[in-house]
Amino acid sequence: MPTTDELLFALKAFAGAMAALYIALWLGLENPYWAMATAYIVAQPLTGALRSKALYRFFGTLTGGTAAVVIVPNLVNAPVLLSLAMALWVGLCLYLSLLDRSPRAYMFMLAGYTAGIIGFPGIMAPGQIFQTALTRVEEISIGIACTTLVGTVVFPRPLGPVLARRVAGWARPGIAWATAALEGRGDAAEVGEARRKLAVETTDVAMMTTQLAFDTSHLQSAVRHITNFRIYVLSLMPVLSSIGDRVAQLRAEGGVTPELQRVLDATKGWVQAGGPEDADALQTQINALAEEEISWAGMLRASLAERLSELVSIMRHARAIRRHVFEGDAAPQSPATDAEFIAIAVQIQDHGLALLSALAAAVSILLVCVFWIGTGWTAGAGAAVIVAVACSFFAAQDDPAPAIALMTRNAAIATLGAGVYTFLILPRVITFAELALVLLPAGVVVGILISRPATFGTGMIFGAIGSTSLALNNVYSSDFAAYLNSTIALLLGLTTAFTVTKLIRSVGAAWSARRIMRAGWRDIAAAAQDQGPQDRAVLTGLMMDRLSLLVPRLAAVSAGADIAAADVLHDLRVGLNVIGLQRALPGLPQMARAPAAAVLDGVAAHYQANPLEPPPGALLEAIDTATHAAAFDTVPHKEALMMLSGLRSVLFAQAPPPVWSPA
Repeated sequence: MPTTDELLFALKAFAGAMAALYIALWLGLENPYWAMATAYIVAQPLTGALRSKALYRFFGTLTGGTAAVVIVPNLVNAPVLLSLAMALWVGLCLYLSLLDRSPRAYMFMLAGYTAGIIGFPGIMAPGQIFQTALTRVEEISIGIACTTLVGTVVFPRPLGPVLARRVAGWARPGIAWATAALEGRGDAAEVGEARRKLAVETTDVAMMTTQLAFDTSHLQSAVRHITNFRIYVLSLMPVLSSIGDRVAQLRAEGGVTPELQRVLDATKGWVQAGGPEDADALQTQINALAEEEISWAGMLRASLAERLSELVSIMRHARAIRRHVFEGDAAPQSPATDAEFIAIAVQIQDHGLALLSALAAAVSILLVCVFWIGTGWTAGAGAAVIVAVACSFFAAQDDPAPAIALMTRNAAIATLGAGVYTFLILPRVITFAELALVLLPAGVVVGILISRPATFGTGMIFGAIGSTSLALNNVYSSDFAAYLNSTIALLLGLTTAFTVTKLIRSVGAAWSARRIMRAGWRDIAAAAQDQGPQDRAVLTGLMMDRLSLLVPRLAAVSAGADIAAADVLHDLRVGLNVIGLQRALPGLPQMARAPAAAVLDGVAAHYQANPLEPPPGALLEAIDTATHAAAFDTVPHKEALMMLSGLRSVLFAQAPPPVWSPA
């Protein structure tokens, strides 16, 4: 049964749709039902998401209409070239939308298939294409304005409180992970759960944060602070992974000194207290862990002390932001975003998959257009339009074919329902009030479906296709042949989109996961060869973005998603140590520089081959040789020693500790 919020949203969405339809009918627009369809397409339960989508839909529609006005009149006498131009335009816009993993991507996608919505039917009257485009923009703008106004004014549901609850939910897994890491339990169940939750949640919150600027809550002005908070969480994950491994190795070797244990206990208590806190006192204790001993345990303790300092710095700034945004404390005055260990927010752009999606959309459109031109079928324009829509809607998925198949089923249900209304119910309707009354049950069901994430797509298809299939106008008309033609065109277009997508674009979650992991390996190898990213913050941002993309895909196909997530963090730590070693390399003496360069070559070779296999023993020997040379030079090279010990710790965690002597 629907909740109160769901039922209220459904009634608001219906009110917006009816208001849009009424205004479009009153103005005598050509296709007033497009205003009602748009109202359902734009409808979102949260105000920030609604207003964001409304703005991008308007500009996308305006761009698509402009493209149709430019393309159709100039190529109307060359049907093949016109079809090719429209297919290329849709493909280009879809490609751009897939490179932009933010709500703004909706604008690019709309610009593509809106050109088809306006352009393909406009071929029958190319001289009227400007008027058609203008009318369509007016109809869609009315739908956008009505649903946005109702959603903003009538019992608005701000995005801010929902986002605040999501962000507050990070505290428990973060504290659990930090506690386990400080105790040396890096393989604990709560660590795996925290990795999964934080990796996925930070991606979702990034999307919501971009919509926050459009919200009606008091958090509208806190976009910068919440963005920084998310960056701190991303930066914290590799630090906690490193701390857990260091503590576990030191405990296994009896290398935890009483002074270190006191600091670990103090840090754990500070983490669990959750603030307000005196972080400066804890930092002083950590800084007092001076390490003079040149030994494996000494290097691990020195590295651990640095990671503990980073942990405290990240968490104190994250807590300051949380108290400012959610509790009203003063804004933090000293952000740590410029620190080397703080990630830079990066979004991976998969050009290959975007091109594949664009190709599938273009081929689908061309096939339908060839059939349309060859048969002279009057409803062919409808088939071409729905192909463009279907290929665009689900292109971000690893395998869009099942979603298109579901859309086909839902479209068939929507057109069947529209047929019942058109031929059995609407002939008895006289006034607009009666029309709204008979549409109310269907409108409420559609609204409830849209309000639920699991059925959002189904509700949107019912609302959009149901509205366009009804084709409501000021004068009732029932043409069964036209209804049957449009239904066949709809199903033909969806079937074509499904078939071509299945042949060209369906890749699956496992294939995408392997591709993401290989891209990370290439970055590590390039960094070792001094060719890839040489900035620690940039590499952290890249690898953490890949982790957020990887975890949900692996969870869908494999029980080993947590293991893979841990491997990404290990790979990131290898990359960070490689970057640090590259930076320290020029300052090493010649006797240490050659072994250190051999270490970098070995890491590059390992990640170019198969990182899932254990690294070769020769790499371990190279690390130990370089470490000995750097440790027993006239002045020990601490930066290089930290990086070398970090590489050994990650790549050869099970190897016995090395033993050196100054000789």
